[in-house]
Amino acid sequence: MKVALPIRNGRISPVFDVAVRLVVVDIEDGVPSGRSEFSIRESGGEARAVLLQELGVSKLVCGAISNQTALIIERCGIEIKPWIVGEIEDVINAFCTGSLNSEGFIMPGCGRGQGAGRVNRQGGRSGCRGENRGKAGPGTRRSGGGRRKI
Repeated sequence: MKVALPIRNGRISPVFDVAVRLVVVDIEDGVPSGRSEFSIRESGGEARAVLLQELGVSKLVCGAISNQTALIIERCGIEIKPWIVGEIEDVINAFCTGSLNSEGFIMPGCGRGQGAGRVNRQGGRSGCRGENRGKAGPGTRRSGGGRRKI
């Protein structure tokens, strides 16, 4: 299996959509067996999905990712484990041992990983506090049938 991890300064990149480096790790029987590092020149979800497919990636472990990019990547058959933070070596080891859901690897404010990365009924991603709370922006409150500033 090939797992892709976007990196920045030796850590998981905070946002996949703007990451510029990618590590692809070959994992056999739960053990890393090789790795390659790539520059990501592609922008946009479709181009990044194509890159992941060309590299033979089956799983993407990342920090934040936009709904649109995540849906495109998932439609390509690539599983996403979002809201992950940490040093790249620690994240790879946690992935191999199945311990990525521990609190030390979940992005702050994103819960305990329960539901992280699942697509909700409206087609958006759930799991991180503040995600998909509706279209009312910050500083607005819904009241009855409309919205008003508070």
